[in-house]
Amino acid sequence: MSVLVLGGSALVPSLLLLWYIYARDRNPEPRGLLLKTFLLGAAICAPVVPVAMGLESLGKGWEVGVWGTALVQAFLGAAIPEEGFKYLVLRRFVWSKPAFDEPLDGVVYGATASLGFATLENILYVGDGGLEVAVLRALTAVPQHAFTGIIMGAFLGRARFAQDATRRFGLLATALGAAILLHGAYDAVLMTHSGYALLALPVLLLEVRWGRGLYKQLQAEQLQAAGLGTVGVAEVAGEVRVSEPAQLAMGGPGSSSVASWEWSAGDVRLSSAPPPTPPQRTFGSWLKLVLGSVGLTACGLFWLVIAAALWLPSEGGEPLEATVQVMLVLMGALPTALCLLLFRSGLRGPFAPAGA
Repeated sequence: MSVLVLGGSALVPSLLLLWYIYARDRNPEPRGLLLKTFLLGAAICAPVVPVAMGLESLGKGWEVGVWGTALVQAFLGAAIPEEGFKYLVLRRFVWSKPAFDEPLDGVVYGATASLGFATLENILYVGDGGLEVAVLRALTAVPQHAFTGIIMGAFLGRARFAQDATRRFGLLATALGAAILLHGAYDAVLMTHSGYALLALPVLLLEVRWGRGLYKQLQAEQLQAAGLGTVGVAEVAGEVRVSEPAQLAMGGPGSSSVASWEWSAGDVRLSSAPPPTPPQRTFGSWLKLVLGSVGLTACGLFWLVIAAALWLPSEGGEPLEATVQVMLVLMGALPTALCLLLFRSGLRGPFAPAGA
């Protein structure tokens, strides 16, 4: 039973975060590609270990004092190899996929790869440290991985559609460099094993704030590209040339679709409205999301206990009575349904009125 409970406590936080990010995407990515990205993120744990050991051994001469040791362990033993391999998953696997067709997709794939890594890493840590470690990492390490992935993915998504080579290189360097710096800073203060470890919380809050800001900005651009922004129309030699904010996806910047037909100025309306801003969640919406996710995590652990009670032999070797089995299932089903409804309600709103 303990194996099931610990395994569930390591898996549920990552899966809830992944579900939340997927549900927020207006143009959901293919589930098969997300699954492959998630599994690749988990698989890189294998090469990360020897690379981290090699890099850390190279930095032995710099391990002078508490901070010197912490910085070597944090950057050479964790941040550089972990974020480097996550970057490779995005750059070498996801980058060329046809489904990667807008900058916001970088956020989704970045978070997915990072949560895949965090899930397997969580299983290893929780298996060694127990349920207390599972709860602590669910509130700190798992979100930290998710938001470094979001930040990396946001810059990589912009680089994917950058036309200038210099700008693309700068965005790719920022994607990797920002993730390494944030991850390294977070781990370094923890690895001092002193009161400085409390500084990990401000670093995490910085990641959350920056990641959410980048996500909202890309989401606003996604809304604009969907046709809600400005559309320009001009007559060119008897043709109507339409330029869309989405840059027609196929043609890139400056491209346009051309169609020949007769028109008059009264037939065409030009929109000068500013790009819409993403809706802002109210406190009630965030409260429902937090309570729903915490409740679902608890319910997931309870279902693992129920599964163990139903299928694993008891101490006396006797199976549970049918009545007891039914009662256990009902006890798990009702709160799970309520927490699921609460979480889904939080995804849907309420949102603050525009301009509030």
